[in-house]
Amino acid sequence: MRTPFLQAYKAPIAVLLALALALGGLAYRRLTVALFPEVTFPKVKVIADVGLAPVDRVMVTVTKPLEDAMKQVPGLRLLRSTTSRGSCEISAYLNWGVDVVQAQQLIESRLNQARGSLPATINISVERMNPAILPVMGYTLEAPGHSALELRRLALYTIKPFISQVEGVAAVQIQGGRTKEYEVELIPTQLAALGIGPEAVQTALNNTNFVQSNGYLADYRRLYLTVTDATILQKEDLENVVLRNDNRRIVRLADVATVRIGEQPEYIRINANGHDAVLISVQRQPAANVVEVSQGVAAKVAALRVGLPRGIKLAPYYDQADFVSEVVRSVQDSLWIGLALALVVTSLFLRSWKASLTLVLTIPVALALTLAVLYFVLGYSLNIMTLGAIAAAIGLMIDDAVVMVEQLHRVGEEHPAATPGEVVERSVKHLLPALIGSSLSTIVIFLPFALLGGVAGAYFKVLATTMVVALVCSFFVAWLGLPVAYLLLSKKNKATQPTSPLPASDGFGPPDAPPMPPPWPPTTAWSWKSAHPGLPSK
Repeated sequence: MRTPFLQAYKAPIAVLLALALALGGLAYRRLTVALFPEVTFPKVKVIADVGLAPVDRVMVTVTKPLEDAMKQVPGLRLLRSTTSRGSCEISAYLNWGVDVVQAQQLIESRLNQARGSLPATINISVERMNPAILPVMGYTLEAPGHSALELRRLALYTIKPFISQVEGVAAVQIQGGRTKEYEVELIPTQLAALGIGPEAVQTALNNTNFVQSNGYLADYRRLYLTVTDATILQKEDLENVVLRNDNRRIVRLADVATVRIGEQPEYIRINANGHDAVLISVQRQPAANVVEVSQGVAAKVAALRVGLPRGIKLAPYYDQADFVSEVVRSVQDSLWIGLALALVVTSLFLRSWKASLTLVLTIPVALALTLAVLYFVLGYSLNIMTLGAIAAAIGLMIDDAVVMVEQLHRVGEEHPAATPGEVVERSVKHLLPALIGSSLSTIVIFLPFALLGGVAGAYFKVLATTMVVALVCSFFVAWLGLPVAYLLLSKKNKATQPTSPLPASDGFGPPDAPPMPPPWPPTTAWSWKSAHPGLPSK
């Protein structure tokens, strides 16, 4: 007698199921957790800073030359610029499908070629637009009674280096507070009396506040590194800057100007709880895990609070990991609630511990196989799109499993003398077309997402792909994994009983009726033949 396929290969299939479960667990530990999918939009942003130059001058000397240089980049669709006092921001929109990394390199190359026609003090930054540029955490630094200058200095030189040590942190941005500056007010009468012009004062100030190496100085068998230190650390250092030395008199800055300590003008004011505050924003690296970065930063901040001066308050105001953790918890709730309801249904209506245990074993396998494909094949992360698709697919996974378990249980009850292999073969044979049709009809719904374009299309393609992967994995587990689990949980002594082939059936209704009995009892037929011996027997 032919051995059913699943009965003959249940051991290899069981090993594959165990391997899928192990790979899914490994993928879950390694999957990057983020709020949004790692989608790089075809947009490159250029920011140029030229100090406090007026808007009309920035437009002519900075914005226009930068736009002319960027127009030569292939794949460019649109340029949009915003010019303000001392800075300009240019957004380059590229065609979808263009290699954004290569486009960024080309833009940087064009801008470097145009630097000769730009102001000498210009500072240019070029960034690609992706979700990693958004801050994952934010803190407010408050200190009633302390100046905004002290808060910014504390954030720049104490908190920022401390948080930057966390693994996965790409940058720490500081906003708010005040920056110290030295204000020099020239005295016209003194300049005229000494014969010094404002240009000479500016040249002398530009040539100071630096550290420069002068090379080595040999002394017998020793070499000494000589350094010129002209840094300005306090007000007196600036006042003692030499403007002229003609061997008759040394003219210092204090002789022709008044030096004061002031604060740099700020055009953004930040308050927290009614007090001046400083915002500290933390950005993650593109491949970093949001939850792990958040936990690492929180641990560093807890250790940092111990050493902060009294009255300094460092409190979080935004944490992206909270949203991601909430989505992960919702998926876990969907899984546990779905399993619980499936167990209740199978226990009440089927009254079979084997059916319930089969569900408990196969649903995690389908979920693990989905995670393994997302990580090892597609390279996706756990985000609101993939997790949302998995949460929606869990119900369909449970539905496929319940339908298959119910069919196995029903065929087993209708044919108690059949072996588990025959029950599985008959159930799978008649349920497979319906299972294929059900899966395909659901997968077709998500095919139009592939036609979407733009930002919405980039996000929803991730959702649709995850949903299709989950449905395909659910189909294979319901087709191969669940029957094998049923075989492994079946009693072995049942397979040793002699059986006869199962009658034909459609798998859903009762089997074909047994052969029709003769129209008369056996005794009646014998009496009729004895009374008419000449007639042929039937």
